Parts: sequence; structure tokens; C-alpha cells
Amino acid sequence: MSHTPWSDCVVEGEVNGHPSLLYADRPRSIGEVVREARRWAGRDYLVQGERRVTFGEHEAAVRRAAHGLWEAGVRAGDRVGLFAANSPDWVAVFFGALQIGAIAVPYNGWWSAADVRQASELVAPAVVVADEARARKLPPTDRVLPIAEVTSPAAAPGAGADPPTVTVEDAPALILFTAGTTGRPKGAVLSHRALVANLQTLLVVSRKLPHQVPDDIEPTVTLVGLPLFHIGAVQLLLVPLVTGGRIVFLEGRFDADAAVRAVESEGVTMLSAVPTMMARILRHPELDRHDLSTLRTVVLGGAPISRDLLDRVAAALPNTRRGLGQTYGLTEAGGVVSTGVGIDIEAHPGCSGRLAPVVEARIVDPDGHGAGELLVRSPAGMDGYWGLPGDPTVSADGWIRTGDIARLDDDGHLYITGRAKEIIIRGGENVSAAAVEEALLRHPAIAEVAVVGLPDPDLGETVGAAITLAPGEAPALDDLDRWGRENLAHFAVPARWWIRDSLPVSDAGKVLKRELVRSWPDRAPAG
Repeated sequence: MSHTPWSDCVVEGEVNGHPSLLYADRPRSIGEVVREARRWAGRDYLVQGERRVTFGEHEAAVRRAAHGLWEAGVRAGDRVGLFAANSPDWVAVFFGALQIGAIAVPYNGWWSAADVRQASELVAPAVVVADEARARKLPPTDRVLPIAEVTSPAAAPGAGADPPTVTVEDAPALILFTAGTTGRPKGAVLSHRALVANLQTLLVVSRKLPHQVPDDIEPTVTLVGLPLFHIGAVQLLLVPLVTGGRIVFLEGRFDADAAVRAVESEGVTMLSAVPTMMARILRHPELDRHDLSTLRTVVLGGAPISRDLLDRVAAALPNTRRGLGQTYGLTEAGGVVSTGVGIDIEAHPGCSGRLAPVVEARIVDPDGHGAGELLVRSPAGMDGYWGLPGDPTVSADGWIRTGDIARLDDDGHLYITGRAKEIIIRGGENVSAAAVEEALLRHPAIAEVAVVGLPDPDLGETVGAAITLAPGEAPALDDLDRWGRENLAHFAVPARWWIRDSLPVSDAGKVLKRELVRSWPDRAPAG
């Protein structure tokens, strides 16, 4: 049984000098959570293709990674970059870094070389643990450790004992990059306390705190199609440490056919995905030829979710009807803000569930319908952005500006009705319109640019760029597209271009982006 007390009891406490709701009994570090998994030592934890790693084997790999990083000179507070594809090795390095008090910094695998350089300059990693393919994008100033060497038994033959363990709850654990509200990607700093609080919320709402989980519980099997540099994927890694469940990784990027086959072959019971992934699975041409009857729970999040999509999931996968749910969260909030499933969601159309037990929410300047900008506060919230002290996204008393427009009903159900910030959500990836505009304006032929999100049946939104040209310039679309690919992450490159004589502006001179979206020609050329 558990050596660490856990509870669903919520008390008023203090985080970083400001009031906050807290779980009364909780682990104080991710290292303590990793040790919880000794209960399941003989069970499979991570599966990828033919590779299967038990909880016991995983803990040994974490010790090796921790010792390998320590021997490389990494100490508490140092940043450890992680630039590799989803794999059991990635997971071992992640937990190994946290175990010795280092700060894990997952790099976005879709970044351009320029994005990677900016991230390294910002966080100044002691080392970057990378696979061979991604190491080529790293700047020459970074110290690179091959990921296979860090986790190899030969690399740390004496790593049998536990490495130094950090138990300081408010010590930084993770820097996750997000588009933020404007400009270039920012690194949200999440503490051990934040990661544990988000995990505990997931366990509380699913009624799977350690004392509620019998030793002979049938393991859940969760398919993780999200990249591990997303908070949604990180939280999925943590839950099985307490519940004894199994994680299944795809090999390579998300592919609907591979996902369907994994559900069938591994008996997947739970799928967490962004709407684009789910829509692609539903469009699989041979979906009805595969046995997906083990799938009981589908939770969607990361982008707006239509009622139509929920209905299509329930129709195509009837065993998931009671377990069909959706969440709302963001990196800055450390993960889940609200969540709901089954009847609760059906009874409140358009809601993203109830607020999590330790989440407080405020609606700023509500309109006649009660909708305004959503502010949230919880022990899972970020401490701020790395290298940006005083950034107004998080206030001194812990309130985080989400940039989303929302309303709350009297029962705590949250309804997201729009976005105040100029963020485009393309297939679950946040794209800052301001950052794309900044990159495009460096092109010598572009005089003005306005970047907007355009509706897309597959990705939810796609990036559109309306531009005016400098006098005498007439670049080919291929040239514009090439510029975008050389200066932006692939998901941020405009998919649709609209070359105009002028951009529509208000009396105050502000570009009317809603007008652009409303009038965007159906056959605007693609890049």
C-alpha cells in the first residue's frame, strides 16, 4: 500500500506567499510519486511496438538516468533539455532529472532550428539529452548527451542505489514551452507541487487515490498519441504510477491507422486526444473492421470541441458513451482546470465540465450573459515564465490570465465561449499570431501582415496570412512558403495566403481580423 498519505480533502493554504486551495495530504515531490510505483513492479508500464518496460525496469532506468546526469555534472536547479521522440527512454530521463532536483525542459520536436536556438539561449541547459535526428538542430554551444547512452545499463553500472532525491515541494521541476498570449514561445515554470497537484486532481475525480485502488485492479491501458512536450501527455505518464495502468506509445508521429491498430492489439481502454486526432480516427476507412470494444473512455481537450464530434464518437464507439468526456486546461495552469464525463457533459451542452476541486476561478468584466476573461488559481499553476520576471500573465497573488472568454454556472460548470488572446489552435498546437506576423514581416517583400485562424474540418483551425506587398514586389507563393518553413515551426507556417491591396482597419487603425476571417475567399491559394 501507499507510503505517502493522499486525500481528497481540500483546505485553505498558501503557495508562494499567496492564498490557495490545497489537498490536505499529498506527496511533496515527483520522486515520492515514482516510488509509489514499486507496488506494481512486475506489471508493464510502457509499451512501444515490440518494446515492453515493467514498472520495476522503469525505476531501474530512472536510477541509471539520474546517476548518468549526476556524473555529467548536473545538479539541483540545472536545466536538462529533452529533445527526443516519445519513448521509454524519454520517460526515464525525465523522471531521472526530476529525481536529482534538476529542471526538465522538453523541447518541441516540431520547432525550427531558430526556435531551438532561442530556447537554449533562454534556459541555458547544463546538457541537452537528444536523439540522433533532433540533435542536428541543436546549436553548437549546447552540450549534448545521446539519449540511448544516458539510459543504457552500461553507462551507469554502479547505479543500483537511489540517487539524491529532492523533496522540496516548491522547487521547479519542469519548464514547458507555450505560445503564451503574444510573441515567441515562453517557458512556463511548474514546480513539483504543481505536478503533484494536477496528478492528485486526476486521481480524485476518477476516484483512484492509492487507498481506493486494490492490488488486483485490472490495469487501464492508455494510448498516448500526444507528444511528450505537452502538459496533457506529461500528466498521462503520472497517473499509472499510482493506479498500475499501462501506457502505449505510437511509433513516430500520430497516425490514425496506427492508433486504431494499437487500440485493437493492446486492448486500449482509454484514449486522451485533441479533437483533430479523434476526427481522423473516426474517418478511418476501415474503422468498423477493427475490434475497438475495449475502449471505454475517450477524453478530448486541447482545442474547442463541437457537440457534433462528441455525438460522432458516441455513435462510432458506443462502449465509450458513459466515459466520453472533455477537459479544459492550459500549460500555465499546470494542466486540468475543469473536467466532465458522460451524463454530466450531456446534461450541460457546451460545458467543459466542473472546476477541479482545488481550482478557483474568476470572470473579469462579465457581459450580460456572464461571459468575460477567465482567471484561474490553483496549486498546479505555474510560478511564472522562465526569464520573464514580472510577466503580467500571473499576478502576485497567483491569478493566471488564461486569455479565454468563459462563463460559470452556479454548479461550477465552466463554459469556454471564445478567446481574448490571439492564439490559433491548429490540431492541438498553440500558434501565436503575433509570432507568425513577426517572422513574416522580416520578408523583404511583405509590407503588412495579419495572421488569423481559419476554420478547418480536420485541424479545427489552420493558419491564414493576409498580406500586402512592398512596392515593386511580386513574390511567388512558393517563396513565401519557403520563408515560413525556414523561420517558423511547421505547424505555424501559413496554409492559406491572401495577397491584398490593403488590410481592413478600424477607425483607430487596428486591423479588423474578424472581418478578414468572415470575408476570406473560399479558394484563397494555399502555400
